[in-house]
Amino acid sequence: MDIRPSSYIGIHSSDSSTKVLYVTEGVLHAVGYAPSFLVNKQAKDFIADSMDQDDYPLLYASSNEDGTDNTASVYSMWVNIKSARGMPVLHRIVSFRCDHTVIYLGITFPQVPFKDHHELEVEQLDREAKRLNVTRAKKALEQSRPSGQMFVTRGQQAKCAVVLEHYAPSISNRQVTGPCIKFATSSIDRVLDADYSDLIGFPFLKLVAPEDVLLVTKFLDRLVDSCDVQFEKFCLLSRPYVISGDIVVPDCENVRVLVEALGAASSSDGMVLLLRKIRSISPPTPGTMHQYLHARSGSEEEMSLLEILTSDPETSCAAPGWSLAR
Repeated sequence: MDIRPSSYIGIHSSDSSTKVLYVTEGVLHAVGYAPSFLVNKQAKDFIADSMDQDDYPLLYASSNEDGTDNTASVYSMWVNIKSARGMPVLHRIVSFRCDHTVIYLGITFPQVPFKDHHELEVEQLDREAKRLNVTRAKKALEQSRPSGQMFVTRGQQAKCAVVLEHYAPSISNRQVTGPCIKFATSSIDRVLDADYSDLIGFPFLKLVAPEDVLLVTKFLDRLVDSCDVQFEKFCLLSRPYVISGDIVVPDCENVRVLVEALGAASSSDGMVLLLRKIRSISPPTPGTMHQYLHARSGSEEEMSLLEILTSDPETSCAAPGWSLAR
């Protein structure tokens, strides 16, 4: 039996059904299932731990009364998943919630002996970073009040998520335009002046401001070279030239959209990015470069995703955004 770690990307609904909408070919090597077998199944049914399987979709429960879902969160958790052979395989799941869908990266650790997880413990990696014990929080909620949602994302920041095709960095044959977009959440139109359906198959680097193309290329390289979640800030073009025949906005006039990206990559199946809009910035010109750089740097009170993630919620006072839920 091959016990090497592997990875894959999947998409499922964020409601209680956790209906699988898409999964990459890497899942066959990881747990032995063909992608076609998993589509339309319920992702939660494949959890091998003795925890309540409904704890998992509860993590993504929407808090919006009108049914809309314009928030996004990123989580990291350890879960055992049932393989096609019936044996549980330990996974590190990094999930991105956005637009009624959950995009997840599953990294397997088949060499680790089975240890049952009786409770779902999660580390939230976005702007409201905190550690969650979903099982205990659910019990506490049931004891304190009969109804209501467990988790509410503060603020209505514009966020979107994209899945990029497999990217193999190479000095000799690197694609100038970078990997193409395989999937994008509909909320991308809250970040850029572009429709998600028009971006499928579009080269990601063509969305990036020219002055940041090299920075983003290095960011993608880091994603491919690491199993860890990576962070970066860069500017996108507010009005990218996506559809042939549309009005072309020159780079020198195209407003920049500063975003903070959190990404994770599969070894062979592509990568997932969550993009959080920070602010819009006037494009740089020879006479306004100082103002442009100052606008990019932001205020001292702003904390990056990386700063939040690396701050200990129990011992550090440097990250007031952290809270602890048990």
